[in-house]
Amino acid sequence: MSKEDQDQPVDAELPEKRPGDGQVTKPRKPPKVVFTEERGATITLDSKEQLQELYGTKTYEAASAILLSAVNSFGENASHYLDLMPAMAVEMEPRDAVEAMLVTQMAATHVAMTTMSLKLHHATSFQARESFERSMTRLSRSFLSQMDQLKKYRAKAQQVVRVERVEVNDGGQAIVGDVSYRRGEHDER
Repeated sequence: MSKEDQDQPVDAELPEKRPGDGQVTKPRKPPKVVFTEERGATITLDSKEQLQELYGTKTYEAASAILLSAVNSFGENASHYLDLMPAMAVEMEPRDAVEAMLVTQMAATHVAMTTMSLKLHHATSFQARESFERSMTRLSRSFLSQMDQLKKYRAKAQQVVRVERVEVNDGGQAIVGDVSYRRGEHDER
């Protein structure tokens, strides 16, 4: 280790992340969640903007509603899974409210699917086992669909143009093969 490395403070802040689109963002931090004896929860934020940064929303109200809907999606089991929702937002880094809602839905779907799995393994009747298995299958398909939708939304649905037939007249020229074009800084729209 060099002398310069030794002089660096140990608990220095993490560098800011740089997403692919060139924006500079702070590392996301989940709020502190503590459950009370009355089956309630206290959510402590470092600042009002913390939820907005966590969920990538423009308003505190939107971010707060997303977190509240996430908590409500767990019902009685909320105390077991409440930390999962903000943690998934940290992991998946939603860029806007739509992505935040999809991330929240994906986490809720995952928890529902694993809950059905637990019930399936403890079910004693054939009908109950079959019902839980069907529910798991549906939830699994929903989760895969949500993943696909998030991927498509993040890709902003690139358009593909496929030419079926090309006619070249005398004196004309044609290119045969794959052609790609990226809009440059100086191109007109």
